[in-house]
Amino acid sequence: MPAWPHPQFAHPAFAPLRAVLASWATFPDLAQLSADVTARTERGLPVQFVPQDSLTRYYEAEVYELGRVATRAANWHDLFNALMWRTWPRSKAALNALHYTELQRNPDGPRGPQRDAATLFDECGLVIAYSDPDLLDALVGHQWHALFRDHANAWGTRISALCFGHATLESLLEPFAGLTAKCWPVQVEPAWFMRSPAQQIAELDQHIAAALAAGELQRPRQLPPLPYLGIPGWWPQQDEAFYADTQYFRPKRIIK
Repeated sequence: MPAWPHPQFAHPAFAPLRAVLASWATFPDLAQLSADVTARTERGLPVQFVPQDSLTRYYEAEVYELGRVATRAANWHDLFNALMWRTWPRSKAALNALHYTELQRNPDGPRGPQRDAATLFDECGLVIAYSDPDLLDALVGHQWHALFRDHANAWGTRISALCFGHATLESLLEPFAGLTAKCWPVQVEPAWFMRSPAQQIAELDQHIAAALAAGELQRPRQLPPLPYLGIPGWWPQQDEAFYADTQYFRPKRIIK
């Protein structure tokens, strides 16, 4: 059984999860994960977390048709997947519906770019809320020094990062320079930064779910990369030498 609580829960990325994490004295079992979950699938079925060996059909179909999410016991990756269902219920349901619809349309063919993009966001996604378009330009343009150093004070007031990908959260348990996420940028009003964390996430969750339902995510390249240990406060040694490492903070490739 993994040690509990994990010391990395103090990392800023875990802030939205701390209340529920603190409510468990040990690594939660499936019954604890399923308790008080309000998430529902696109069909309106309540979501429950069940043993992986109890599946009766393909993973995404099991979720969509029965509301059953296969979950391994005492497994960090699956724990964070369950927590993302709690935190981003509408977006998780919309992702599941996207996968299910594509599977019904093409059950025997290869997975296309839309499902590839959905999987990348589900596993490695970071939601970027911003009110200053110049900061998004810096992100998309790989202007990392400007984004992280020159505008360090903008984080939390004009731009924020919220974890969506459960693999991203798992990676933060043992972080190392090189970790990169796939971003979903969402422009917000300046007042968004004054709202409670729960209100902030609920607004973003509704926006992303609607965008997924409208088919706005079509290919992986729509999700720009972000070397997220550069976010102020997300790595202990954020000095000039750290940000000068172009193997991690890679410049934008110019495609001719």
